Amino acid sequence: MVLALFFACPLLASGSVSETRTIKQLLDATALALKKTPEESNQILSVLETQISKFTKEEETKFYLLKSSSLGLQGRNLDRIAVVNSYLNKVTDPNVRSMFLYQLSTAYIELNEYENALKTMNEGISLLSKLSDTNAKISTLQSAVSLLISLHAYDEAYVYTERMLELRGTNDDLSARCYGLANQIEIHILRAQHDTAQQKIPSALTVCDSNGRAFISYIIKSLFAIDLIDKGEFSQGVKSIIPLLGTDTESSKVSETTVQLQEALGRGYLKLGKLSEAEHVSMKALQNASTAKYNQLLELSNETMSKIKQAQGQYAAALEFANAALVLKNKLLDEQLQKNVAYQRVKFDMQDKANQLTLLEQKNKLLSFEKQLEKKNNEILLLLVGLAVMLLLASGIWLSRVIQQKNIFKRHAQTDGLTQISNRSHFITVSANAVADRTSAVSLILFDMDFFKRVNDNFGHPTGDWVLRNVCLAVKDVLRAGDTFGRLGGEEFAICMPAADAQVALQLAERCRLAIAAIDTEPSGFRFPLTASFGIATVDTHSSSSFEVLMECADKALYKSKSDGRNCVSVFE
Repeated sequence: MVLALFFACPLLASGSVSETRTIKQLLDATALALKKTPEESNQILSVLETQISKFTKEEETKFYLLKSSSLGLQGRNLDRIAVVNSYLNKVTDPNVRSMFLYQLSTAYIELNEYENALKTMNEGISLLSKLSDTNAKISTLQSAVSLLISLHAYDEAYVYTERMLELRGTNDDLSARCYGLANQIEIHILRAQHDTAQQKIPSALTVCDSNGRAFISYIIKSLFAIDLIDKGEFSQGVKSIIPLLGTDTESSKVSETTVQLQEALGRGYLKLGKLSEAEHVSMKALQNASTAKYNQLLELSNETMSKIKQAQGQYAAALEFANAALVLKNKLLDEQLQKNVAYQRVKFDMQDKANQLTLLEQKNKLLSFEKQLEKKNNEILLLLVGLAVMLLLASGIWLSRVIQQKNIFKRHAQTDGLTQISNRSHFITVSANAVADRTSAVSLILFDMDFFKRVNDNFGHPTGDWVLRNVCLAVKDVLRAGDTFGRLGGEEFAICMPAADAQVALQLAERCRLAIAAIDTEPSGFRFPLTASFGIATVDTHSSSSFEVLMECADKALYKSKSDGRNCVSVFE
């Protein structure tokens, strides 16, 4: 989540930093300035940089942490990474190392280097059991939560928020509880769990305010206010946002939270029909998002401006904003795909390293066994017998695995990799045999997903794959024992029903159609309707029709369903 920093009264006179202060006083002043007046911290750091040769080890560590934080606030993340890496090898204390890793992971996130961010996050998480400092634990867990939220891995992120809450009470420090609750509120809002989020807001604000975390309280209030707009409570949302925007007006660099509030306020005014106010605040959001390169907010602001111009009858301008939003949307989808690829690649690498570690442990055990064998010459015969038994056992295990692998290969050859149902070749073979060997009527159901290309185009192929898998799960639940279910290709599926006349097939097809329409698409990350069109053909024992003829008839029935408006079942007559 974005932890915005806000201005307060300057700690030092503008343009002058007292060089008579001790190094410790200057470091403490820098830390305070970063929370309240980030620009002031640059002046103090410049003074400190001239005194590096006088630093103790502890002062040197604190200086580099503060400098990396300052560079992050300035958006100079490449410099931030360079500073951290230049000092990280000198750090042996796990508590201090975890704080530098937090700076490194955050910088990688800002630069969209998600694979490096994930690797850094994992290194930090591996240090948790060695950490004694509560702030170090909070930094490590917050880094993981922020990164996983950006990857839409909400379940994994929530696990770390729970671990953060378990830290509360340590040294009477409420910071962990403040951060943990704030993160949970954001995750609940992202999941559209509005009631749960609202229940946690009062206690979160109380904890954060009592801990002096005013900027986190501001973010919590901002999340709630923006959520009101997203839920359609426009009047209440506008009333909540306006005072919040007033708290950040003095900043020379508008925070991401402020731009989020401006963007939401513009949408609220638009829905309330206040077009002039909507245009004014949305343009501010668009300009600020463009300056700070907040691409997601820039895309939303362009969409809102397009709707405003459309409402004003300025269709050329509306189209221009809409095109800009579309370009940004495609870019954001590409970035999300890169995030997902990085996430899966790092997970695979972690598993591969775990496998390598297991193999190394096995090799070490074998070496230990060989050394023992060499030392016990008087028991060599007994050891050889034992070794022979082990080899026989290993051979048996190997043979068993070969057989298992053979069965796995056979299943893979018959199974569609994405949906785990019969592939086209296996389905046609089984169904053709069922038709050829029939002793009663055999029915064939063909169906495909309505407007499936729109799902891939609008939400991406991973979402399309999610749809196909969940459609197959829904259909499997209503099939009879003995029915064969297969994927013919793309979004087209087929069901072969031995011992089933047209009426039985019609009933099953209707159950399948309703099951598909009832699928909740929200877990995919998007909301959209799902429907499918069905065609049925039946061959009885008196007919000489082949499977190919049956397939052609079912296809004609499917075509009729599409012609009749889709989301229906047609029987070939």
